[in-house]
Amino acid sequence: MVENREHPLVSVIIPTYNNARFLSECLDSILHQTYGNFEILLVDDGSTDDTEAVIQPYLESLRYFRKANGGPSSARNLALTQARGEFIAFQDADDIWVKDKLELQVDYLRQNAHVGVVFTDSARFDTEGGFRPSFRETYGYVPNENIFEELLVNHFIAMPSVMVRRRCLDEVGLFDESLTGAEDYNLYLRLAKKYQFGFLDKVLVHVRLHGASLSDNLEQMCRDEIKNLDKISTMFPDAAIPKRKLAGRIYARFGRYYFSQQRFAEARRCFRQAFRHWPWQAGSLPFFLIAALPDRLRHRVLSLNKSLKKLPLDF
Repeated sequence: MVENREHPLVSVIIPTYNNARFLSECLDSILHQTYGNFEILLVDDGSTDDTEAVIQPYLESLRYFRKANGGPSSARNLALTQARGEFIAFQDADDIWVKDKLELQVDYLRQNAHVGVVFTDSARFDTEGGFRPSFRETYGYVPNENIFEELLVNHFIAMPSVMVRRRCLDEVGLFDESLTGAEDYNLYLRLAKKYQFGFLDKVLVHVRLHGASLSDNLEQMCRDEIKNLDKISTMFPDAAIPKRKLAGRIYARFGRYYFSQQRFAEARRCFRQAFRHWPWQAGSLPFFLIAALPDRLRHRVLSLNKSLKKLPLDF
């Protein structure tokens, strides 16, 4: 229940585009938070489904904006120009918050004045409701405080887990609208260059996996991650960012993504780019060699590998 409509401490920003089937669950997870001093700014980025019908029961509980389709960055930026909160929380229209997410993050920022951004652990779930291991369970360690250099190497922050002080955004700027697949990453890096990040080691966000999610557009995401690397390197020339090595890692990661989807032609293309930028990537070589095999032979090798459990080729 929203407690203070005129002077909310937290502004919750949600861009949505053709996510009507998930939107009620998302909004309910916000409206049932244990912390109540917040506003919701929902920006419909030119949806063509029945989003407007779905949100009718919620109109008294949120501020609704509709605009022509321009991507999630433009939608979030529109909301940021209207937001009244001291703290900004981002949510995606297809994801779900745990009920004490806002309360724990507000408490953290109040108790840690030196921290500009706080994020949480998150877990992905599929259309059948099955959950994958959380980020921390998968990788074992999540850095905090001065994270710029580690963030350059690994993108370990989920957008719906972030709460940031508005003054920090005023300092570093809003989302880069020229980026579609890496706009959040670009913002985190700009923030991390100037401010400390805090991490709450608790799964407070459930990230939905489904075929219509932007994260399934691997080509766009790969292209924008490379573009983002160029932008950040130009923005911070004194940071001595190893562009070729990082570009190689990006292409190798997307090569593995394509490999996991059995899109072997795209995987080969990414691995070639990876080796061209940074040849010393022994971990990517088995994936590239298998992707380069003729289809029938590749199938036999993958079947044999699965039975012997030699290489971690399953994602």
